Amino acid sequence: MFYAVLFFIFAAVLGTALRDTLWCNTLRLLNVIFAGLAASSLGPVLAHTMRTLWGSRAFYFNFLALWFVFWIVCGLLQTATNKLSRVKVKFNPKLNLYGGYVAAFLLALTFLSFSIFTMHQAPLGEKFLFKGFNSNGMMTGAWYNFYAYVGGGAMAGNNEAKSFEEYRRGCDEFRRTLEKQVEATGTTASEMTFK
Repeated sequence: MFYAVLFFIFAAVLGTALRDTLWCNTLRLLNVIFAGLAASSLGPVLAHTMRTLWGSRAFYFNFLALWFVFWIVCGLLQTATNKLSRVKVKFNPKLNLYGGYVAAFLLALTFLSFSIFTMHQAPLGEKFLFKGFNSNGMMTGAWYNFYAYVGGGAMAGNNEAKSFEEYRRGCDEFRRTLEKQVEATGTTASEMTFK
């Protein structure tokens, strides 16, 4: 089931991007990369701020903050690149066609990698989707490793981890805590204090 979800995400992004040209898909790929880097850096800081203000739904804040920053930055970048690039760039027709396909494939792969990265911080059980999610499985560390390489190190704010393994263990512990909270109280709401 989990792989079906991943396939759907990949196919949806690929399907929407295949109709566009090399130039458009390349700009969109860069926008997604920069939005993902911004979300990876600013999302944990925003989540920490949200936890200090509203601690009762703290399990949701990491995931929501990552996607909120991602979509805001991606939307702003897409608007800016659309305004700045009104002239169609002329490429060789075959290069434009096949290069557009390659850029669309890279765009779908990048978006999928970021999506899997955010699933680590999603308010889901440790073994959700019929135990299909494996936190050390396929592509789970791809975005983190890219971010650590490009961003110069660990996650920002209080989610600081020295490696993907440390980050993954922290996220696994987060999901175990969530499952215990739901089993004990029947809800994810809790009165928590965060440092």
